[in-house]
Amino acid sequence: MTRTFDHRQDTGPRWYVVHTQPACEERAALHLATQGFTIFCPRFRKTVRHARKITSKMSALFPGYLFVKLNPARDRWRSINGTRGVIRLLTLGDRLQPAPAGVVENLQTQADSHGVFVAAQVLSVGQRVRIAEGPFANLVGTLQRLDGADRVQVLLDILGRSVPATLQGAMLDPAA
Repeated sequence: MTRTFDHRQDTGPRWYVVHTQPACEERAALHLATQGFTIFCPRFRKTVRHARKITSKMSALFPGYLFVKLNPARDRWRSINGTRGVIRLLTLGDRLQPAPAGVVENLQTQADSHGVFVAAQVLSVGQRVRIAEGPFANLVGTLQRLDGADRVQVLLDILGRSVPATLQGAMLDPAA
């Protein structure tokens, strides 16, 4: 089965979605970049708790997917489906389906230069916050201080005492 593209709709390069093999986003991104494609694979720092040990690792924001920028009328896009780590480009029937305009660009504005997603939420001193991950997950406290570099101090009520905890701002959600 061959994939077709309607050349009458040549509007220049667009972002397309690539479905990757499980946990192979980085491998696919590396091989696609080697072929000369512009890729975007947004990631975020995830706190993992295992066997009483807490570590932090980078995870794909959209597991199993990444974005590639190409112009189907000019680029050799069929090679993407044969790339290591890639299952296929997403299509609608037999036509390449671009990501909705502005979605990838919006994600890029919220990511740093390495593609690490930076939460857009704005926290303010005195606000009630819930800790989303880590050893204090699901505890609610009051934001006491913003230390910059994504570090915050939260005042937690633990065992009847107010205890300050310094955390990454990305670990917090506004409390309802």
